[in-house]
Amino acid sequence: METGGDPDDFMPIYNILPRDKPVFKAVREVIENLRSDKIVGKRLIREQIPKYYLKKHDVNAVFKVNLPGYWRLIYGIVAIHGEKKALLMELFDHEGYNKRFGY
Repeated sequence: METGGDPDDFMPIYNILPRDKPVFKAVREVIENLRSDKIVGKRLIREQIPKYYLKKHDVNAVFKVNLPGYWRLIYGIVAIHGEKKALLMELFDHEGYNKRFGY
């Protein structure tokens, strides 16, 4: 499936990750799995999804992937003209994740 990253919440963090660190390698693995149509992570129920994502992105399903070092990747699946696409919505450390999800 085609993949893309949110230019505000995903790409700036992804672009500065050191390429030799486990979290970068794990994100690359998630991207490769999605490109091979393999869904990874835990699907969130609607009540768990922050309103921020619902307002900003028109996604059919939202998933959370736990990464090394307590990092988190949030992505959604959208259907456009019958084609599934993965939108990498946000990448953050545990503190950022807790803030976004209200913990």
